[in-house]
Amino acid sequence: MNTYLIPGLGGDRRMYAGQLARFSDTKVLEFIPPLRKETISSYALRLAEGIDKSKPFILIGVSLGGILSQEIAKHYAPEKVILISSVKAREELPVWMRIFRFFPLQKLIPGKFYLWMFFILMALKSLRMRANPILANLRNMAKDANPDFVYWAVNQVINWKEPISNFSCFRIHGNSDFLFPLRRCQEVDKVVDKGTHAMILTHVKEINTSLASVLP
Repeated sequence: MNTYLIPGLGGDRRMYAGQLARFSDTKVLEFIPPLRKETISSYALRLAEGIDKSKPFILIGVSLGGILSQEIAKHYAPEKVILISSVKAREELPVWMRIFRFFPLQKLIPGKFYLWMFFILMALKSLRMRANPILANLRNMAKDANPDFVYWAVNQVINWKEPISNFSCFRIHGNSDFLFPLRRCQEVDKVVDKGTHAMILTHVKEINTSLASVLP
């Protein structure tokens, strides 16, 4: 069975280095440029072209990748969707995101701003060591990310309506996630102690242990 990994916003395959080294039959679905005025649902369909649908598959998504995994599951039938540091319902989005839906101030903010604000918050809240290789990895991904894609994705998430789909879901979430606070998330299967929104990089061992319990 193949397992497909979808990165979080501003990330790429480097985000899943710890999982690619541990699990076989895994492939990262790298982000593609969105089309003009494309919705997140139609984008997910195009991203799903990288999936071999002739055999059963599992989707793993971090943050934005978890939302895209659910959108893909509307049209195809994964054996399981694994959400890491992500949300499963609109009500789980932070208050500021839901407010922006009605007062779209986010449209005035460039994509590069989101990238560097996220990097700075990660450095202050969870990494704290200037020479930390994880911090360097985050910085490099933020530097390489396409700000136009980030701008598009932020606006899509703010206006996202969760899909209605009957898929088996396993959720891994950190209790120190400042972007998607654990207290707003329902039915979490594994809580990672001191896990922040960047725990896919900082808590590799704990996450891999949880993944090993549900992956074939």
